[in-house]
Amino acid sequence: MKLTDSLKSRKGFTLVELIVTMAVFIVIMVIAGQTFNSVVTQALKYSKSEETNIEGIIGLEMMRHDLEQMGFGLFWGVLPTLSAYNEADTVNWPADTTNYAKMNDSGASPPVPRAFVGFNGFSNFTSDFIGIKATTVGRNTASQRWTYIPYLNYSAATKESRPVTQVSGGPEADDRVIAVRNNFNNSSEDRILLDSGGSFFFNYDAGGGIHDDFLPSDPQGLQMHMVYGISPDGSSPRMPFNRVDYFINNPAGAVPPFCAPRTGVLTKGSVKHADGRYEFIPMMDCVADMQIVLGWSMNSGESKSEDAVHEYSSMPETDYTVTASTPAVASQIKEWLMDPQGVREHLKLIKVYILAQEGKRDRGYTYPQSFIDLIGDPRYGSVSLSRRYVFSADQRQFHWKLYQIIVRPKNLVSNQR
Repeated sequence: MKLTDSLKSRKGFTLVELIVTMAVFIVIMVIAGQTFNSVVTQALKYSKSEETNIEGIIGLEMMRHDLEQMGFGLFWGVLPTLSAYNEADTVNWPADTTNYAKMNDSGASPPVPRAFVGFNGFSNFTSDFIGIKATTVGRNTASQRWTYIPYLNYSAATKESRPVTQVSGGPEADDRVIAVRNNFNNSSEDRILLDSGGSFFFNYDAGGGIHDDFLPSDPQGLQMHMVYGISPDGSSPRMPFNRVDYFINNPAGAVPPFCAPRTGVLTKGSVKHADGRYEFIPMMDCVADMQIVLGWSMNSGESKSEDAVHEYSSMPETDYTVTASTPAVASQIKEWLMDPQGVREHLKLIKVYILAQEGKRDRGYTYPQSFIDLIGDPRYGSVSLSRRYVFSADQRQFHWKLYQIIVRPKNLVSNQR
């Protein structure tokens, strides 16, 4: 009896109980799955956002470096015998080659380069375009080297060998270098590009064997030649400096598919000496706009204050007209932009504003603003410098970030007073 009663008291789950239990379990799994999917989705968004931030930091620091270096190793005059040099090849620029040719200084007389050249609304998406000229912006190790030659036992003998005062990281044997004469007693001979037989560059001999055309000849010791590396052994420089251009590019198939509409790739175009064409270097994906503001000192001579910025202007149009914080000075700034001396003596500051996508499309998100003011600083003294970017409906499904770079170019005279 007891065994029978015990067996009768053991009850299993009914079919209804099993169905209810499975239903609850399924609901819990669905909720857990949705939660996990949401967590993964958010993690991917944050991950892509962090990738964008890291990409931005690296790319913009490279841009900052190049902006700071503008003007390094540039000359202010040339000897009458210097043959013309070539600069960038306009064939490589896919847009307006006529206006792009204005970036080149090799056709000027004399062909003295400006430390930077750029235009407003010139490249894609009506964004700005800037070209930076300096020996140090090259992508080779030779361009990072320099030294100087003082007057020491000068002789007119051909290929006179004599000691060269080396500096740390000086040129190496057979580097292609230029020589620029500094004369502290004669301004007409200061920062003059030297040539030998019509060539502006020579092969550096680390042992001191340098053609006498590149040697100082002033026994009073007021003359010194600066030697700047341009390119490595095996190349023939097409211009006596290096040049990099920054612009937004949108070549077919090169813009990542996750980028928002009306965006491109912030690109560094390094001008190759071999053919004058670009080596394209992508710096940041999914960029909608880049705008640049220039800060100017209106003073002349030694009275300039290191930190004084008196006026601001936009980048020039292709006819070099500008919008200035004080309209009355726009014509003066236009003249400086067309003149190498005006640029190096009056340009104080460069502000770069870059609007870039942050992360991938978020279909459940709407960017809180229909527009963003890239430029809107009350210190500019005029709303005429403002730049408002209006988002399309598709673009508002993305997160956006405004990057800002503020640079004082170190090698301009205006920042050395």
